[in-house]
Amino acid sequence: MNGNQETKSEIRARIDELKQLFKFAKKQNETISFIRNRISVLEQKLAKAQEDLSSSITESHKAICKAKRMDEKEAYGNDPAMYYTLGICGEAGEMANAIVKARRNGEDQKKVWAAVCSELPDVIIYSYVLAYVLDIDLSKLVNEKVDVVIDRANNGYYGIPLKRAKSMKKSKHGSMKKSKHGK
Repeated sequence: MNGNQETKSEIRARIDELKQLFKFAKKQNETISFIRNRISVLEQKLAKAQEDLSSSITESHKAICKAKRMDEKEAYGNDPAMYYTLGICGEAGEMANAIVKARRNGEDQKKVWAAVCSELPDVIIYSYVLAYVLDIDLSKLVNEKVDVVIDRANNGYYGIPLKRAKSMKKSKHGSMKKSKHGK
């Protein structure tokens, strides 16, 4: 054939190449479309989601440190453990004092509740900042401690074991006795 003219087999080969390229491009477009949709869904969830406590406290601490031109892993002085621990104690003391004042002239649950609501966040914030400056994962430690408490409760550390309590029922006299199905 003519040197410039392609043969049928060459044209078929190029058509096959283009078909393969088309399939690949189609898969890529499907992948890109999936990724775009997934990002959109996650951005919508992000807009509705609440910041986790640890991150929001850490970010506020970093902002304060930046405004004060202070290293975020330091405190006011050279001992962040001492500073933030005393902060925790001070805020807990303020909460206790507010509760005492609320109960001084008879128990006023609204004032007690308001006192706790006023000071408890400060105790939590100081606790998270202390953990942050000492590179402690407080959320992990709290979750581990919760597991310990649940295990203790299940095994009777705080009274009747929860595992056994489920199989116990009160008698007419108020004492606990095994149910027919208990072990």
